[in-house]
Amino acid sequence: MKDQFRVSSAGHGLSCFVCRSDTFDRRTMTLLTSGIANSGFNKRGEIAICATCGYVHTFMAGTRLDWRPVEDPT
Repeated sequence: MKDQFRVSSAGHGLSCFVCRSDTFDRRTMTLLTSGIANSGFNKRGEIAICATCGYVHTFMAGTRLDWRPVEDPT
């Protein structure tokens, strides 16, 4: 099992918008905010990818997210 997490923000747990799962993979991404990819105006963000259906939940940099590892049941 790869590292999976339960995510919360401001005391509220995240559930997938599509399948309602509460288990996610954690990634970061660059949000292109201008027409020029290397202009220095781009922002970093975090994404939570649903471990069940793959839906991608995107959060802007600076959003307070709490990532709790899901324990391996084996």
